[in-house]
Amino acid sequence: MSLTANTARRRHPRTKSTVGSGRIKLSQNWRERLETLVGGYSANTIRCYRADFAIFEAWCRQEGRTALPATPETVAAFVLAQSKSAAPATVSRRRAGIAKIHRLLNLDSPVSTVEVNLATRTVFRQKGRRQDQALGLTGTLKQKLISACPADLQGLRDRALIAVGYDTLCRRAELVQLRVDDLTVKLDGSGTILVRKSKADQFGDGRLAYLSPEALSHLQRWLRAANLNTGPIFRGIRGAQLMPDALHPYSVARVLKDLARDAGLEKALIAKLSGHSMRVGAAQDMAAAGIDLGAIMHAGGWKSPDMVMRYIEHMEVGKSGMARLYGNGQETTMNQHN
Repeated sequence: MSLTANTARRRHPRTKSTVGSGRIKLSQNWRERLETLVGGYSANTIRCYRADFAIFEAWCRQEGRTALPATPETVAAFVLAQSKSAAPATVSRRRAGIAKIHRLLNLDSPVSTVEVNLATRTVFRQKGRRQDQALGLTGTLKQKLISACPADLQGLRDRALIAVGYDTLCRRAELVQLRVDDLTVKLDGSGTILVRKSKADQFGDGRLAYLSPEALSHLQRWLRAANLNTGPIFRGIRGAQLMPDALHPYSVARVLKDLARDAGLEKALIAKLSGHSMRVGAAQDMAAAGIDLGAIMHAGGWKSPDMVMRYIEHMEVGKSGMARLYGNGQETTMNQHN
């Protein structure tokens, strides 16, 4: 046996026991490695990575496959299996989570491969890329929910939450991160508030958002009742006790749905409400008022017009060439009859 062969064996022992122990170690370490992202990534992003890879790991155990390191064939099979119950966007997010965990452990990513790309393409062709859109909490719906708020501490908070969420076009995570310290009251009765970080602004350049006199009034009533002078604006309430920490982002949708039920909205509408409904509804109302796209993007902190156009597309369809053709034809017909 050659010296080269002996050296290779010493450097790369491939016994079943060492390979197995290495896989166990990787399986135990990925959660620890994920914690190194704290501070550099948002808490929601880290939470998604953790949850999505845990789902992948559990699926691998059930199927008798190895999660770390995973092969492209394993990830491709996972993508196809997940597509039976999850939306394409969710499948794509879980795919990204698998790639991230592998990179954190200095493993080759099995995701950017022919096998996985083909599986993903199959999912999109079968189910389409289009995502379901949250119901827009437009002005009329907003007032219905505000009117349904009870006259207690939680009701004051929820009124302020809805009014501020609508005016600032904040995503749910941005809304619950707003701070009393960043509120400025103007002489005309309006206000501004600093949105410190956002999905499109991970490095915290921030943006100033406008608050109407109505929204500011709701907000000030809540702050006085809760005796808040600093820290998070929107906090949990347990019984009659105010919690010290910010409200959880997931709680925003729950607040909206509970109030929608109290307001007597139909179940189908309630199901479509989400933590982004205020953002969607405000964009739709601005578009309906004839406000230009650039101003809408500035109000909501969008860097690209793509998502704004998705929010307002049902209104834009009414302005399309075909809609205008039928509209003009109807007007001509009516004029001829008159």
